Amino acid sequence: MRILGIDPGLNTTGWGVVQTTGSNDCAWAAHGAIRTKPADAKTHRLVQLRDAVCRLAREHQATHGAIEAGYVGANARSAMTLGEARAACILGLADAGLEVVEYSPALVKSTVAGYGRGEKSQVAEMVRLQLRLEKAPTPEDAADALAVAITHWAHARLSR
Repeated sequence: MRILGIDPGLNTTGWGVVQTTGSNDCAWAAHGAIRTKPADAKTHRLVQLRDAVCRLAREHQATHGAIEAGYVGANARSAMTLGEARAACILGLADAGLEVVEYSPALVKSTVAGYGRGEKSQVAEMVRLQLRLEKAPTPEDAADALAVAITHWAHARLSR
């Protein structure tokens, strides 16, 4: 299994790839961030996200796609923008032929860090430990995306 995890955002979308190395382990394969320019038209930025996610899935030969579900806070405008970015990323995964599974932020944090309200730094450190990396992945969005991929790996194992 090769899982592409996505932490969506219109300005910065984190991505991370993990690969299963046996029935009880997964390992880091790659991570990074897709950045769009706020000065560009929103439609152009959404197309950039969709195309970049599709390209990453194909380049890294992903077999599974996982994305963080939207978090709706007090700011409706931010929630709408996040939803649009998520949709573009989901379409990119679908364009690459992947089924997409969504995980709530609390479930991702709980799975990776053992606490559903953990700080980003705690999640990044647990990702570092679980994937046996020398340092926590950067940017934070990429660490979050790796956490999404780890969550998919963990829950896929449970469903088997």
